[in-house]
Parts: sequence; C-alpha cells; structure tokens
Amino acid sequence: MHPTLLFSAALLTCAAGSAHAQILVNGQIFTSGLAIVDAPAPNSPMHAGSVTQVAIDISGDGKLDQSASVPGSDKSTRYDSLEVYLVSYQTKLNLTVSSGPDLLTREQGSTVKHWDYNVSTCIPAGSYNLTFYEASHINGEAYFAITPLPVTVMNEHPTDACTNGTNALQAFPQPSSPPPQSPWLDGTAIATQPLPTATGSNAATAAIDITGTRTSAMALLVISALLLAIL
Repeated sequence: MHPTLLFSAALLTCAAGSAHAQILVNGQIFTSGLAIVDAPAPNSPMHAGSVTQVAIDISGDGKLDQSASVPGSDKSTRYDSLEVYLVSYQTKLNLTVSSGPDLLTREQGSTVKHWDYNVSTCIPAGSYNLTFYEASHINGEAYFAITPLPVTVMNEHPTDACTNGTNALQAFPQPSSPPPQSPWLDGTAIATQPLPTATGSNAATAAIDITGTRTSAMALLVISALLLAIL
C-alpha cells in the first residue's frame, strides 16, 4: 500500500473497523467514502490478457467541487488519497491497480476518472476484490474507508507467477475508520446483508439497489421484522 495510505490508516486505527458496504444506486456503486464507482459492476468478469476499465465519479454526482479532489486541498470535504488494488485471499495475491495521486490528478476538468487496468495473464483465475482505499475529510472529520467490490478473474492458461505490481497480502480485517455511510445518500435507511468475498468471510456486504427510494427501504425493514418474529 502507498505510504500516504499507510500513514492515514495508522492515524485512524483508534476507531478501527472492517471493510464496509458498497451500495448500488441506479447502477452506481457508492463506496464507504466519497467515491462513487461507475464501472466495473459487482461480480463482473475480468479476462486475463484484456483491459478492464475502472471509472470513478469523484464529484458525488455533482455535489462536490472539483478542487476537493486536488491533493493538498483545504476544503472541509475533500479527498486526501484514493488507491485501488486487486486482492484475493484465495489466490494469495495483492496487485496494484492504481496507487499514488495518479487517479485523482488524471483527466483534469473531468468529474469521472477512468483507469484502464491491464489484466495480466499471470493472474490466476479466481474470486477477487477490486478494493478501494480512500483517505478523506468529510465536514472537517478525517476518515479512512476500505470498500471491496467483488469481481472474478477468468484465465484458462495462466503464465508464470506475477512479479510486477505485487504487494504483501494484508491481514484481515484491515483497520479502517469510515463514515457511517456515503455522505451522498442523504441519510436514507439502508439494510445490508453479509456477503462472503475473496478477502475473507463477510469482508464485504451485498450491494443493495435502492432505486425504489424509501418505499423499498421500508419494505426491507418490514421483511426484517417478520423474519425476527418467525425466529
């Protein structure tokens, strides 16, 4: 992991927690922090030898000024760093997708950042997490959020072991200090359900589509109450 993120994680271990939910709204994945992932979709296949595009909305769907994504910004709500890794405890790999300030500083003037990730033929098939590490401030409060997005690598003919962009596999769960939920969700009550992923049992939670507004959320609460009554 990049030194900036390691430093941020160390500052926030006093409020340590595990990776948090990703929430699916109108096809966008709201992470535990400020970032919104437009692509890839959860459980997408990544084919070895091809390119997978990662697209991230850094504006909170237009709610955040672009200057808040510039490293060193003095905005009360801002990004400090944003990095992406491809991680699997099944195949024992932790690969860099994007590290350092590159992701936030590319495509200046654009509210959506794109990163073309070359899926190397050395990556064995299996279940992985595209894991987003975000250090940020929200209304002046410092947070460190880890959001895993499950994907599957397809590779019928893997080559030799990966040597480029490899990192030590981090212990699970990793310390984090995320906000209660994405600040862009307007406090809408959302139910989540544990989903075993490549980074350990219950490392992530199932993506819940709340396109149906508060009616769907209420329906989830009613179903939960009925289940509790039955149990």
